[in-house]
Formats: sequence, C-alpha cells, structure tokens
Amino acid sequence: MNVQVTCTLSGRLAWVSDPQDGCTHDAKALRRSGLLDVPATDLPDGVSPPRHIGDKGYIGLGMITPKRKPPNLPLHPDDRTYNKTVNQVRNKIEQVIANIKTWRVLHTGYRRPLDTFPKTITATLGIIFTYTP
Repeated sequence: MNVQVTCTLSGRLAWVSDPQDGCTHDAKALRRSGLLDVPATDLPDGVSPPRHIGDKGYIGLGMITPKRKPPNLPLHPDDRTYNKTVNQVRNKIEQVIANIKTWRVLHTGYRRPLDTFPKTITATLGIIFTYTP
C-alpha cells in the first residue's frame, strides 16, 4: 500500500493520505491525494505559501527536492551542499514515517483483507495523534 505522509518542520505528523495501490508511483499518488491542490488561505500579507519538501521521487511537482546527478558527471559541490540541506529537513518526515511503521500491523506485510487497511491505518493514526506530544 502507498500512503503519503506530511509533517511540520518540527516533526509533528500533520496529514496522511488515503491508501493507494502499492505499485502506484509516489508522484502519482501525491497528485491523486490532492495535497498539492490545497490553497494556502488566511496567510498574512507578504507571507509566501508553504512549499513541500520531498525526495527525488517527487521531482517535477513544484516541490523542493534534492538535485539529480547529471549523467556521466559528478554532482557539483554546490548541488551536493544543497542536497545535504534538503535531506536534513527531509529527515524529519523520515522519522515520522519510521514512527508510524513501528506499529506492528503496519510494519510487516499487511496480511488482513486489503479493504480493511484504511480502517487499520485510521485507527493507528488516531492513537498516534492522541498520544504524540
């Protein structure tokens, strides 16, 4: 199953998409989720809308992503520094995803009927939202 997850810059779980078929590419799953279509409303004057950060699977969606290495060339040192900075921020979401996966029912291959997966992840996320400070 493919589930898209977002968090705040402080590492707090913020949003989880509905589950999609596991063979769905991350970029396609994110487009289907509608997250990128949510308008930034009620922002103070002069504040730019929030930008999303993702891994290289989301290149081309207008998100902040690491730079790809050019074919047959090394990555430019400036791009290497940029990637390090992006990945330091991305580490927060990776920690959030790892926390979700610590729940045994989501950590292993899902062995229950697939139509029960949305209820299972909803229950798990309810517990996480309730007990995460």
